Amino acid sequence: MSKTMTDKNKKIKEFSLKEATPIIGLFSLILSVLILALTMAGKLPFELYLSFKDPIKLFVSSLIAFLGLMTLGIVLTLITPAHLIDDTNKSLHNESLFSIIIGMFIYVLFEELLYRGLIQNFILLTLNNEWIAILATTFIFVMAHTRYFKKPIMLLNIILPGFIFCWIYNYTNNLLVPITIHFLTNVGMTLLFKYKLLKIRGNVS
Repeated sequence: MSKTMTDKNKKIKEFSLKEATPIIGLFSLILSVLILALTMAGKLPFELYLSFKDPIKLFVSSLIAFLGLMTLGIVLTLITPAHLIDDTNKSLHNESLFSIIIGMFIYVLFEELLYRGLIQNFILLTLNNEWIAILATTFIFVMAHTRYFKKPIMLLNIILPGFIFCWIYNYTNNLLVPITIHFLTNVGMTLLFKYKLLKIRGNVS
């Protein structure tokens, strides 16, 4: 059994945000080209992606969502024992600052293009119901993070942000909004750990 645990820990240590970033970047590029092709073909309305009708609404909603998600992340970290936090989350702050910023941006870009840019819009245009699109996309987003299922408290850190990203995208019709909030939240939380401004409960390091 100890050998199994050792192998598991070895796999966790071998995870490298820097090494994974180019692969995710390629998928992000493919999704970008696909969305562009669909909008140019008239299959996806361009106004669903980059609406700037109300800049104040964009800024205020983004700020409130960001502060809310940061607060949620900090509170969950303070109340959640270390063994209930996903191992990848524990190791990301060991990456270099450059790798964190670039890697997080590419990962966020991929997820937002896929879930909000394609899936949510596809459901919305197919069923013509905003709330079904929001809830269904949130569900799909959560199901894609199966590694959290054995750590239910961590699911809150997926369900609530996933719902907020979907809702605020629907509210603003601007994909840059969930991309920005998602990116700033992920980087913000990771840097709090990296510079020891926030510690995982039970960790002495």
